[in-house]
Formats: sequence, C-alpha cells, structure tokens
Amino acid sequence: MTLRLLISLNLLLALAAARAETADDFFHGGAMNYFSNNIPQALTVVTNGRAQFPDDVKLKKLEELLKQQQNQQQQQQQQNQQDQKDQQDKKDEQKKDQDKKGQQQPQQNQQQKQDQKKQDDKSRQEQQQQQSQAKAGQMTPEQAKRLLDAQKGNESALVFRPPDKPKDDSKPVKDW
Repeated sequence: MTLRLLISLNLLLALAAARAETADDFFHGGAMNYFSNNIPQALTVVTNGRAQFPDDVKLKKLEELLKQQQNQQQQQQQQNQQDQKDQQDKKDEQKKDQDKKGQQQPQQNQQQKQDQKKQDDKSRQEQQQQQSQAKAGQMTPEQAKRLLDAQKGNESALVFRPPDKPKDDSKPVKDW
C-alpha cells in the first residue's frame, strides 16, 4: 500500500515538474502575443511570469514595453474618440446654421455637404491607415513604395561577358 502511494506521489511530482514553465517560456509566450498585436494577452502572460520570476530582467523589460504600448493604444483610442466627437459637434453646428438659413442659399448648402463628405472620407482614410499601421509585420503601401524607390538607385545593369579563351599559338589565324 505504501509502495503504491510513493509511486503515485513520484508520478505527481514528475508531472508538476514537467508542466513548470521557465522564465524564458513566459517571455516567449508574451513576445509571440506582442508580435501578433495581442497586447492585453501578452501583458497577462508576462505578468504571470513576473509573479513566478520577479527578478528576471527580460520579463521586466518586456513588461515595461507592453505597458508603454498599451498606454499608446489607449491614447490613440481617446484621440480617435475626441476627433469623432469634434466632427459630430461640427456637423451639428453646420446643421443648425443650415436650418437658420433655410432655402436662401442652396449652393452653399451643397458646398457644405461636399466639404463634409470630404472630411468624412478623410477621417475614414486616417482610421484605416492607423489600423493598417497597427498590424504587426505589415507595411503600408506608402512604406513599400518608399522602400522600392530607395532600392532603384542601387540597381545596375548586369552585362554578360563570356570568359576569355586562352590563345593557342599553334593554330593558324584565319584571315579571310
């Protein structure tokens, strides 16, 4: 009976040791989540690793980076919300002005609508651009174009020149 208990206890300890993660495992998991742009999950993994390995330098630095990244994302979201609120306020103000003017100036109203549409299109483009920049490991079309343009200057034509044949003086030179 005690032999079975000892064997079971040894098996449990071996399983626990096999499942124990090292600081590098936590670092790797956090880094993989960071690269896939999943900052909250990466921060969770690194925080759990720091709880088990509080003195690990790599985990500490990765945690600082993740917190900084998370703060930047929150600031961007707040800025986007503020911009949307400002645009909505501007729309409301323009609508009130239009209601006051009534039908007196239909051309101005049409121009304002076109301007508003342009502003809306611009804000959509900015949001799409920010989203595309947020994707990890991907380049925007503008960045790709700049990279290709920079490489154009390094291009050179490759001229094929066959290797020189060794001269054999024993053969007569054909001169015809």
